[in-house]
Amino acid sequence: MSRLGRAANRAADLLFLPPLDRLWRRRLRGKVLCLLYHRVDQPGRVPFLDRFGVPPIPPAALAAELGFLQRRGARFLTYADLWAGRFPSPGEFAVIVSFDDGLRCNYEEGLEVLQSLGIPAVFFQSSGMLAGGELVWEHALYWYGAHPTLAPRLAQLARQRLELPADLEGAALIARLRDGTPVAQVRELLAELAERWGTAGALAEVADRLYPSEAHLRRARDAGHEVGSHGHHHVPRCNISPAEFEQELVRSSAVLAQVLGEAPQSFSYPFNSHLPGDARICGRHFRQVATVDGALLTPSTPALALPRFTWPGPHANRLRRRRWLWTGTLAWPGR
Repeated sequence: MSRLGRAANRAADLLFLPPLDRLWRRRLRGKVLCLLYHRVDQPGRVPFLDRFGVPPIPPAALAAELGFLQRRGARFLTYADLWAGRFPSPGEFAVIVSFDDGLRCNYEEGLEVLQSLGIPAVFFQSSGMLAGGELVWEHALYWYGAHPTLAPRLAQLARQRLELPADLEGAALIARLRDGTPVAQVRELLAELAERWGTAGALAEVADRLYPSEAHLRRARDAGHEVGSHGHHHVPRCNISPAEFEQELVRSSAVLAQVLGEAPQSFSYPFNSHLPGDARICGRHFRQVATVDGALLTPSTPALALPRFTWPGPHANRLRRRRWLWTGTLAWPGR
């Protein structure tokens, strides 16, 4: 962003001074603002996720954000509430709080924040991310990429097996393997690394610390929160076939049904990756589908394309945080 652009962006923050709250609240009347968070944790606790994944929001910051909306009259809902017809009246506004991936910290630090405020939420769980298993391919990739001695070996093997550019390394390499390489090839690469360097045990220990147990999911459900599906292996739809995508849905639904006693009714796309026709596939297994397509939800929004806004990371100042909470975005103009 240019110097002029940064100045204009700072000036736009002034539109979110407290006296203007009434105007922003009016804009939300009769609508639902769906917010997405990924990891409720302190920075530094999981360095490889800090480096390659989305940034964590500390519990105190999450409490401050949700408390801000609560004090301004937000009605907090789940997707199940919408399906049941509990939509905000023309004079009120609603918020859906959601978490993708399903890391253990969301069911511990995140759930504690929710319980302290009396706010329901939706936990979209990747069923492959359960304690007692192994790291899913994405997290294993991050772990190797951040390892001081194994990262160069990952890069070397990736260049040999996938014919990648010789100068591709670090974050650029991880992004290429995650976003632009068929998942099957990445898994083969990771399996070879584990066999060569004997890292399977270390990866399993990380999975046990990082992922929730079945009891975590049941505790959230019993506390009144909704548990939805986020696929099984957390793979980008663009890197798998329609048949493989549907198999991800089927497997995730079956695993979560076994854990919770009933199949999940909502689904969110991993990486927000979806293609034309995917909603129809999802509709065979779920009644609601969440995207991250950045728009407010109205009564006419299709149930198989419910947009959310994703947390943009630590805020530069308090006005910037208010801007995110009132609009769901730091772009201008807010939609």
